[in-house]
Amino acid sequence: MTRESLQSGLLFLALFCAAGSTLAQRKDKTQSTRTGVYTPEQELAGFKVAPGFVIELVASERDSIINPVDLTFDDAGRLWTQTARMYPLDPIADIQWEELLRLMDDQNAQKNHPNFKRILELYQGKRKGTDKIIVLSDLYGKTPVKSSVWADGLTIPMSILPYKNGVFVAQGSEMFFLDDANHDSKADNRLPLLTGFGFTDTHTMAHTLVRAPGGWVHFSHGGLNKGEVTSLTGNGKAKIDFSKIGRFSFDGKKVEVVSSGLNNIWGFQLRHNGQWYGSEANDLGYSVVQLEPGVGFPGIGNDRIRPYQPFMPPLHEFRVGGTGISGTAFADDASGSFPDEYKDVAFLANPITSSINAVKMVRNEDGTVTSSHLPDLLTSEDDWFRPVNMEFGPDGCLYIADWYNKIVSHNELPTTHPDRDKTHGRIWRIRHVSQKPRTVPDFYEVKTDDLPRYLTSPSLWEKRAAWHQISDRPATETSRLVPQLIAIASKESNDPVSRIHALWALEGIRHYDAALLSELLKANSSDVRREAIRSLNSFGLSAADIAAATEKLIDDANPAVRSQVIRTLDEAGAGDPRSVAILVKAARPELPGNQMGGSYERRFERYLVRKALERSPGTLLQYVNAPAAQEAPAVNMLWAVQALPAAERDKAFLQFWPKAKLSALDESTFVSMAAMLPNPDIYQAMKQMLNDPAQARTYLGFAVQNQSQVQSSALSELLAVPVNTLLQSTETADRNLALDVAGRYRIAGARDAAAALVTDHTPDATLKLALKVLETVPSKSEPLFLKMVTNENLSFDIRAAALGSLVKANPAKARQAATQWLSALNEQEKNDLADVLSASVQGSGLLLTMYDKKLLPLSAFDLSAAERIAGATKNDARSTAIVNGVKKREETKRKEFKGKLTKYMTIAEKHGGNAEAGKVLFQTCLACHQVGSQGQSIAPALDGSANRENESLLTAILNPDAAIESGYAVYRVTRKDGSQMEGYLVNKDNQGTTLAFMGGGKSFIEAGAIKSQGFLGGRSFMVKGLIDNYSDQQVADLLSYIRTLK
Repeated sequence: MTRESLQSGLLFLALFCAAGSTLAQRKDKTQSTRTGVYTPEQELAGFKVAPGFVIELVASERDSIINPVDLTFDDAGRLWTQTARMYPLDPIADIQWEELLRLMDDQNAQKNHPNFKRILELYQGKRKGTDKIIVLSDLYGKTPVKSSVWADGLTIPMSILPYKNGVFVAQGSEMFFLDDANHDSKADNRLPLLTGFGFTDTHTMAHTLVRAPGGWVHFSHGGLNKGEVTSLTGNGKAKIDFSKIGRFSFDGKKVEVVSSGLNNIWGFQLRHNGQWYGSEANDLGYSVVQLEPGVGFPGIGNDRIRPYQPFMPPLHEFRVGGTGISGTAFADDASGSFPDEYKDVAFLANPITSSINAVKMVRNEDGTVTSSHLPDLLTSEDDWFRPVNMEFGPDGCLYIADWYNKIVSHNELPTTHPDRDKTHGRIWRIRHVSQKPRTVPDFYEVKTDDLPRYLTSPSLWEKRAAWHQISDRPATETSRLVPQLIAIASKESNDPVSRIHALWALEGIRHYDAALLSELLKANSSDVRREAIRSLNSFGLSAADIAAATEKLIDDANPAVRSQVIRTLDEAGAGDPRSVAILVKAARPELPGNQMGGSYERRFERYLVRKALERSPGTLLQYVNAPAAQEAPAVNMLWAVQALPAAERDKAFLQFWPKAKLSALDESTFVSMAAMLPNPDIYQAMKQMLNDPAQARTYLGFAVQNQSQVQSSALSELLAVPVNTLLQSTETADRNLALDVAGRYRIAGARDAAAALVTDHTPDATLKLALKVLETVPSKSEPLFLKMVTNENLSFDIRAAALGSLVKANPAKARQAATQWLSALNEQEKNDLADVLSASVQGSGLLLTMYDKKLLPLSAFDLSAAERIAGATKNDARSTAIVNGVKKREETKRKEFKGKLTKYMTIAEKHGGNAEAGKVLFQTCLACHQVGSQGQSIAPALDGSANRENESLLTAILNPDAAIESGYAVYRVTRKDGSQMEGYLVNKDNQGTTLAFMGGGKSFIEAGAIKSQGFLGGRSFMVKGLIDNYSDQQVADLLSYIRTLK
């Protein structure tokens, strides 16, 4: 790749990460160029809704609605929301970046740090905040809405959930319950439940509380916080880092991680049929997804519940635009709400594009997904309209929380920026003209005997309210409802949603009816079957009873039913031999690929099986040694025994390996065997499989994809044969794969074959890979390195990389070659050379020599290169001088920022660019970003980039380090040999660290080889001063093409 294309790609990595945040597509630096506030009436006039719909104002700042975040209806139909005047409240605003990153992983240190301590005391209620919980009533008649303050003195209560005589509250580091003990419609007491949630990033704290059956409350946790969450009422504890879905029991004694991944799930719903759905803020093909418990997705940190947890593949090729999807809602009433054409349509609140998007998504019975991007439900001419949450109400209408703000992004501007509005907020309601007014009952006043009939109401809110009240009222009142509940749940002709809610009510009062559950487990509806299986652990049944009830359902045609069987057995403890037998049966072999509707579901079920078996290794070992195991499919047993401790695992694996009679290894078996290579018998078994030339390409692909899990010297030995097989191929892709593996695993035996590929006509991609292999035998490769450096027929990139290899093999010869070559290099090439050589200790020494001899000017070094040199050459006055000089230069450039911005703004505002010419410049951006299904997913998607204004784009280019989000900052790893590597952090665990680079390449560094690592404080990937070398027309062309990305 040329320096020009590298720069252009890095430009866009910074363009949508710097001066903005992880949310890539911003409208401008302050979000809206308009300075005046519109009244609610003026804002209303600018709305455009889909045909047949009407939008109306519910409440505004006139009703104390200020910066609303959450919307939730209680069982009386009242709407609960809150203010967020104190948002944002990041400790990052008050402390140095490097210190923040250290404190993120050290909660004890946070408690003692003055800035964290101050904010923590606010969240814990030791200091009073200025935020409130607001209750709106009289929503459904012709009288004005009534607004009342239910609680005050709070600090950004991100989510609230009414329960009995109070509400659960998610607030920063804390989860607590506020109750109204004296029934005066005011909060009286605060009961702390959980503590330890991360709060270094305000906009990704714990939020979206949702009540679930079985006595649980589910919540979402964002991608840029980390915490050790502990119960304050029991012994529950959970490590919650990055984006997760979690849950806690009503009493707060238990807390668990439910699913992992995506970046920020601000839209989260329990649908009418018991299925969980959510939205990914940055879209990335996951604008709306089914969040089945246990599922995993890629996202910041790429954190998995288990190393072998599969990621669900992207579900949609389309993109809805914008990168701040903030709410999800479905019209799930049976009738009386939105028309039938909106069934299974997810409405998505999009504050970046000031619109409500619509995506139809159906998870079919076989697991496949059918989806389509529909026209927006709502658009707005007022770009201060910021829909951040939505909820369907008791009247079947869609309610929208409008942050109403000039600024909606989190990190684009300083947290104290005066344009952050803290005095406005609106709540809107959308209804269809066909909807009839409803009578909304107060379920707190509904007689207990009348509650069951509401379970068959067409209104989902009425179903939910009846379920809540039946579950929450004293058993002395509700026990007499059992016959009615059983009748509703058992009647096959009732709609599945009513039957499910009747079952939830029986769960709530802990009444188990064996005959009923037997019927439900055979129901025609897969949703009813799934919920019946899930409910079994609510009734205090033994593991043996649960196994007996679910045994046949492990073969259900619906994958959601099968996976629920596994989860239910897991929750039951999997300590019964019959449970183990069912789980082993479910450990069916992998299917090729990772597609919905087959191969993904198989991988997911295998993951759930192994996770469940790990809970009871003793019972599993008993099963392995019992006759029943001999009757089970041997290939299933190979996976099941991975849940055993290492010694027992190896022995059991060898017991079943001959019986499996595998002709080839699938990916999970490859990974499993790689972990057992210290066992000589397993080593020989894997060696035999890897020597099959027909599978060489497959196995090397596994080695690349799973390097962080499998790398070892033993595996390197075994990979030598398939590497050499592919090196003999005539296909470039095969040779490149072989070279890639040989370099990653340092397979010295591939050195000669790699050397033979070094010719003037070999593609650069192949030569770069070959250099990595040649470095495995540096003394023998030294002459070839020198030959490549001096070969003028090779590209600059290859010659520079060869010099980087040569300096590590022979510094003296590298110095001679560099001295002869440097005079022929232009300024940009000298910059590039400094970047390449500064990655190693020897290269850094060479650069200091060249600088000392005035063969390299100070302008050849950027800040990252200067820092790497200083790190590799401790206490060297020359490296100190370089660092100081570069910092001084950067400070001068920052002072010139306003003048440059004015210059380029003038160019941009002339709109004289050529979009077609700009498209050519833009293509290299896909080396890091995605547009639709094209490009890489290293950096935020660029869909909807037309929504950004010129000021924002140009600010990001000219001052790329401004407010860059931690998740997209440069990450540097320093090896124990002094060499350094920088890239985007993909994953860091006990095995090591994986970095990604422009173009999608990844590199794994083993933990044992790492001396230090960390983010570079506020450092963007972007090359500074990049467009200084662009012509005015190129800048205009670039911006012109961006305006086409709707």
